Amino acid sequence: MSLKDNVNAIKEELSAEEQFLESVIKAEGFWKKYKKIIITLAVIIVVGLLTKAVMGYIHESNIESSNHAYNALLKDANDASALATLKSKNPKLYELYMFKKSINSKDVAVLEKTKASITDPILKNLITYQIGSLNKKVVSLDAGIAKEFALLQEGYLLLQENKIKEASAKFAQIPADSTLQSVVKNIKHYSGK
Repeated sequence: MSLKDNVNAIKEELSAEEQFLESVIKAEGFWKKYKKIIITLAVIIVVGLLTKAVMGYIHESNIESSNHAYNALLKDANDASALATLKSKNPKLYELYMFKKSINSKDVAVLEKTKASITDPILKNLITYQIGSLNKKVVSLDAGIAKEFALLQEGYLLLQENKIKEASAKFAQIPADSTLQSVVKNIKHYSGK
């Protein structure tokens, strides 16, 4: 019996080794067949990860340098190198800085020049509103809070001309859920109309 058990054990061991050898041969065949694809995929993954890391580093570096430039401009508005750095590293922050600077100037010519160079539609609306406000003219704007401000200003100018019905019509165009509704109510209340 023990000889029979030993023979069975040897058969099982040979069968296991056979299966292992068979799987190694299959893996080798798989490797030979798909070696180029596997290597290409590995290279693409490595290059992709490296590219992502480099792009992240560049992005962080741009943010850091644009923040330093912005802080330098807050300290000295005439710093041309900081302005150039801000323009090249973070164009949106540059536009916002130029918007702030032109609004503070309260000069229509400066505002017009800034409006021509700005691409952000919200800032364009706000500059258009500011120009109209300085010229005491009514401006039509696209949408949002700037449009509501324009309606409020137009209604107020109509009230000053004693055109109460037209002013009320302008005030009615401001949405009921707008933050400007409290201002409209105060204007109506204090104007006595």
